[in-house]
Amino acid sequence: MKRDYGVFQVALKVLLWKGEEILFLRDSDVDRHWDWPGGRIDNVEYRTPVEKIIAREVREELGAKVKYVLGKPRFQLRRWTLWNGKRTCIFCVFYEAKWVSGEIWLSAEHCAYEWIDARAFHLLKRPDFKHEEEYPAFKKYLAAWGNKRK
Repeated sequence: MKRDYGVFQVALKVLLWKGEEILFLRDSDVDRHWDWPGGRIDNVEYRTPVEKIIAREVREELGAKVKYVLGKPRFQLRRWTLWNGKRTCIFCVFYEAKWVSGEIWLSAEHCAYEWIDARAFHLLKRPDFKHEEEYPAFKKYLAAWGNKRK
């Protein structure tokens, strides 16, 4: 029996670096999980360049004054959410970016942010991460980042 293809929504996320610090956001949900700037591709953006979609999301979530230089995609993971009453999978692609300037202004999607020193930060599996793929993906990414610095 042939299986069906999986259907995913796609989110583009930004790992925003300021020197040795990386920007972590807190969701406004009741559990206040970690999140990062970015979000899903809208249904009118099928032909929109990825960079412009990321720019829209950063502007919506961090404010129009934040300037950055977008780098390459670094890793992917899956998140699950309820969308229109159904469990939906979101395929997230994380891009590195270098913060250049601008004050952060959070949208209602997030309640707080922290610039976290990646050299001294110790990831905690729970309760900070919302989905099981996030913790190992970030642990691996930050370990590779630390090894590049040596």
